[in-house]
Amino acid sequence: MFYVNGRFVPQSRAKVAVSDLGLLRGYGVFDFMRTYGREPFRLRDHLERLLRSARLIDLELPWGLGELERLVYEALDRNPGGEMGIRIIATGGESPDSLAPSDRPSLIVIVKPIEAYPREFFSEGVKAITYPAKRELPEAKTLNYATAVRALRRARLQGAQEAIYSHDGLLYECMVCSFFAVRDGRIITAGSGVLDGITRRAVLELVRGRIPVEYRFVRASEIPELDEAFLTSSGHGVMPIVAIDGIKIGDGRPGPITREVMGLFEELTGKRLWEP
Repeated sequence: MFYVNGRFVPQSRAKVAVSDLGLLRGYGVFDFMRTYGREPFRLRDHLERLLRSARLIDLELPWGLGELERLVYEALDRNPGGEMGIRIIATGGESPDSLAPSDRPSLIVIVKPIEAYPREFFSEGVKAITYPAKRELPEAKTLNYATAVRALRRARLQGAQEAIYSHDGLLYECMVCSFFAVRDGRIITAGSGVLDGITRRAVLELVRGRIPVEYRFVRASEIPELDEAFLTSSGHGVMPIVAIDGIKIGDGRPGPITREVMGLFEELTGKRLWEP
């Protein structure tokens, strides 16, 4: 059961108008979270980011945090079962001229069973490639994923699972994940200019006082010198990266700091990373 513009409907009847700006122009924002123990992980953080993303693209939304929270929980209640992935989408609504936003934006809440990644992605790690591009508004989680779709298609063709934005010799973030590297016992991750990942934020809280963190962009020239790398997202949790552009990271296996971060995150959520 999905929520679409004021009504809960079965997936087969969930529709938006062809004149909706989310469809016509990709004008909209979204957020995605998953549940642990049927509880949305850091729901308030996700909703605050959704509203912040909307403000960054000048999309005026009439819903406040309390109302959005209520809709998420109602959508979850209408979809019984195990752990769920929750996607919230807000668009400019039906446009009178195919360009100007409506005074009635669209709101969609999609709830589906969460799909776990293969266990070997966590035990053995995944491969990534770099992709020459930079997100226009990295702080906003918009519907414009054309670059990500192209980059991930290229990654799959090269036997990799993720792609990393690369611009002017710097590595920014993955297409659908946050990016972390490890060198000389320190975690390296961007301090700004990337999406404020909610799982990324949780990981940085978990390692505070345990592992030093250096906030900067990793240089592409540093790839051969990295000891470890990993990615984070709501869907991936914490996942090791063992090669970038065919270059082996460290010894080509998940390193000790990555494994420590994975363990801390599992303790936080009470769930093994490969379990749905």
